Amino acid sequence: MLKSFGQFIVKWRWLVIGTWSIAGALIVSLSPNIQDYTNNDQASFLPSSYESAEAQKLAKEAFPQSGESSALIVFKRTDNKPLTADDKTSITQGVTGLNAQKIDKVKGAITGQQQLSPDGKVQLARASLSGQPRDEKTLDAVKAVRSYLSDTFSGTGIEHATTGQVAVLLDTQDSFSKAQKIVGIVTILLILVLPGIIFRSPIAAFLPVVSVSIVFLISNSVLALAAKIFDFELSAQLNSLLIVVLFGIGTDYILFLLFRYREKLRSGNHTRGAVSFALSRAGEAIFSAALVVIAAFSALFFAKLGSLSALAPALVISVSVMLIASLTLVPALLAIVGERIFWPSKKWMSAPQGSISKNVGGFVARKPGTVSVAVLILLIALSSGIFSYKGDFDIASSLPENVESVQALNSLKASFPEGASSPTNVYVFGSDPLDQNRLGELVANLNNTRGVANTLPAQLSPDGRSANITVILKEDPSSDKALGDVAGPIRDTAHAADIPGKILVGGETATFADIRAATNRDLSVILPVAAGLIFIILAILLRSLAAPIVMLLIVGLVYAATLGTATYLFTGIGDAAGLTFFLPIILYVFVVAIGTDYNILTATRLREENTEGHDPRKAADMTIEHSSATVISAGIILAGTFLSLAFTGISLLSQMGLSVSIGIALAAFLASIILLPSLSALIGKRFWWPSSGRARR
Repeated sequence: MLKSFGQFIVKWRWLVIGTWSIAGALIVSLSPNIQDYTNNDQASFLPSSYESAEAQKLAKEAFPQSGESSALIVFKRTDNKPLTADDKTSITQGVTGLNAQKIDKVKGAITGQQQLSPDGKVQLARASLSGQPRDEKTLDAVKAVRSYLSDTFSGTGIEHATTGQVAVLLDTQDSFSKAQKIVGIVTILLILVLPGIIFRSPIAAFLPVVSVSIVFLISNSVLALAAKIFDFELSAQLNSLLIVVLFGIGTDYILFLLFRYREKLRSGNHTRGAVSFALSRAGEAIFSAALVVIAAFSALFFAKLGSLSALAPALVISVSVMLIASLTLVPALLAIVGERIFWPSKKWMSAPQGSISKNVGGFVARKPGTVSVAVLILLIALSSGIFSYKGDFDIASSLPENVESVQALNSLKASFPEGASSPTNVYVFGSDPLDQNRLGELVANLNNTRGVANTLPAQLSPDGRSANITVILKEDPSSDKALGDVAGPIRDTAHAADIPGKILVGGETATFADIRAATNRDLSVILPVAAGLIFIILAILLRSLAAPIVMLLIVGLVYAATLGTATYLFTGIGDAAGLTFFLPIILYVFVVAIGTDYNILTATRLREENTEGHDPRKAADMTIEHSSATVISAGIILAGTFLSLAFTGISLLSQMGLSVSIGIALAAFLASIILLPSLSALIGKRFWWPSSGRARR
């Protein structure tokens, strides 16, 4: 079927390109701005069934002012000495002046002696904002506040920094926007340079950039349309991730095609016949590899955590568009360019003799047992790091240190009790006016609960039927210890109170505790769902039950080795408090899906060599000789594109990029090129059980 399809694409190449041009122009012109459908508020992605989400919803109804936003302004001396009386007067006058500015959406700002830190070095001011945190005018209000403060306190020896939910959101948007530009530039440079080096041709270098750029524009537009029509939100880190995913796997698929195309040209075929052949052979691997990636990403639909499930439609749609382009647009362009794709190089016309891959293939074929054991020992050793894994839920600290909201939080933590930067809220919702004595008992009990530094008196709602008790934690609100205290003893104490009605624990730490629970649940669901879907695809592709099991065990071990290595790297060698909480799921999806891509390329070649009548060891030898260049090139490019995330300055993207790069390197260079062929040689014909491994022609 693919042979006939390839002949069709080659014959109607201009029609294919014209169709893509017209369809792409229409989709891009009709789509809304994708930024209008992005959200970085982790709490808003939490299902309403979780306690913190329910607490937030009911609190907005009982305390309307709690639904409004605020900005926390942190003042300190530039020399870090205690504030003098003159400094405090200047701060008060500055806050009074802020109120006089009548900035749109700023209801008012207050400060005073009671907002001075225990060490006297920091004074706070709180500006109340009308509107929701994500409203454009609310974000503009924070910009205006920052601008006023910069002008007012310039040269006074007093420095200021504004934080709070709106300020963090504003800085996050700016940081991710800058990150997207960095990732885009680095990724395109990598894709221009590496294929150019591999094929010694500038034209071969530009083919992935042109093709994938078209797919990226169309995918973004389709996503924006889908988000508008089906009313769903997209994660803020999506654009940076999409650049890496599409340019990474898109370039991989193009390389799969180019290597097969070059191989056929070397045997004497003309351009159109070689393109048709390349599509019939590489097309099967591309189609199956893309299906595996789509299946792995589809497993994210089963996530309860919205920030993960929101990635599913975006990644599925984008990879689907890339798959269609790889099987239609790219071959059509290749049929038009022809052998000029390798210009000006002439060396491509003959295969290199005595290559390293040929020597490696021969060694693996002679000693498959030794090779398999050596690679397995290395991967198992790297996997040991998972026993030290700890999740980090402090999203704000993932931003660069020079970001204003992060500087403000650091000053807060240095001068106030650690829990003061983000108090926990215990809400009591009753149908009748609440009993003050019982509320007092709850406050006293909370004050004596493990993990609590102190508790403020209950604040009643206007109708007296609801109360908000502010709890200051002893630990850093985003620390693992604080999450455990809130999810455990603090909630236990609150729920045990003898007060009619509903008692809920909310706030940032409670939200993170619920996110941790949701993440653990999602991991237990997504892993088996993705594995099951991938197994079905592999079984159909390879017409075997044994081979898919071996391949899944290999990528599972690569996943464990990747997470273990990342843990050693960031929390052992580095000083990170933990790994970004959703990294295990992201790693699983990307490493398993993309690692299986390379295994598919290797396995289809193993089956092809087996069909040619080679015994298992010779088939492994020939597969390594002919496929390793493709896998190595694809692995280097994809690992390089993910590595570009490490240059963004955003720790969660840096962790994600470096970790996925490690996983891709392990999957490509060890698992696909070495381990899979050696195990197939070791297992022999049983590797293809229950079939013989012969492909249908």
